Amino acid sequence: MTYHITSGIEIETTGVPIQRIQSEFDIRGIKGCKVVPDGTPTVDAEIVTPVYADCQVAYEHLKSICDALSDLGCSVNSRCGLHVHIGNAPLSDDTHPARFTGDSIAHSERTGRFYSNHGDAFDAVIVKDIMMRYTRQQATFNGINSMLPSSRHNNRMCYPLDVARIENANTISELASATHGKFSSINLEPWARHGTIEFRQHSGTIEVDKIWNWVMFLNNLVKHTLENRVTSGTRTIVTDTPEQPFRRGARVGVQYTMMRSDNGATTQEIMDATGCSEQRVRAAVSEIRNRIGDAGVITSTQQANGARYGDGTNHTAYRVPFTFETQSNGVTLLPDNSIGNASIWAGISDDMFAWWQDRIQTLAR
Repeated sequence: MTYHITSGIEIETTGVPIQRIQSEFDIRGIKGCKVVPDGTPTVDAEIVTPVYADCQVAYEHLKSICDALSDLGCSVNSRCGLHVHIGNAPLSDDTHPARFTGDSIAHSERTGRFYSNHGDAFDAVIVKDIMMRYTRQQATFNGINSMLPSSRHNNRMCYPLDVARIENANTISELASATHGKFSSINLEPWARHGTIEFRQHSGTIEVDKIWNWVMFLNNLVKHTLENRVTSGTRTIVTDTPEQPFRRGARVGVQYTMMRSDNGATTQEIMDATGCSEQRVRAAVSEIRNRIGDAGVITSTQQANGARYGDGTNHTAYRVPFTFETQSNGVTLLPDNSIGNASIWAGISDDMFAWWQDRIQTLAR
């Protein structure tokens, strides 16, 4: 399946005030842009584009913006950045990139708000793979840092992420917590508010080809994960139970420790160790289930242990395994024998790859 990815761009400039830029856009008939303050010292304006899809209409609209900024004498400095918001869902099947982009420009001009016509939001597995691929090759040979000026390698406005923290995250919320908040190379704060993933590392520029090729690089990064690295279906999730999720010395904590063992503990054994009634032991089992999940508690009934009804106190046992498996329907990574290459360059056309190699060589001089 072919996916179409959307993007919105924030261009930071210096040297020309907001009102002058907006006036020039009006004179040239450039629609759908916002020109707003950025709040960063020495950054005079931020130009926020409409949402684009990958098409010539989008390129021409972006070029008209860059031409106007250049003709006005706008410039960039080391405090300026280029932020790209990639949509957190692919384009809807009922439209196509050029039509979407035209509708988006008109909608933003008419309402002042961003346009959306998208499918279902990405699963956390997809977002995690994108973040892992980007971060794993951020500082490697021919990686992300080599594509950008050194001022953007460890910049406090786009601080690099940690692979280990991403690896340990499995939900969108956990992935967001694995970042440094807004000022991260990949920022998930706009996920709920704008439906986007923000990439903040690129340096400030008003050159259309630099901007467009970075957007196309990010689009390919996302598309390659969607088209070559994930599939829908049932996946097995292995969960480690916590060593002790309750307050030290609490009766429920003692019961949890007894249950989290190779053989677990019977109701009578727990009653003897805690002084709790049989009813309170059962209530604590429910509390433990609520804390770690139903699948994390295994109950062996008196019948399973060869006893009769009425023998539950001595023969009903509870066990918390050290790990447990659950099945989930959704997106999962493809198996090792069929998954696409994890490289940030996988799927990039030869012409685009060559352009970036020239850029990398220029920056290295």
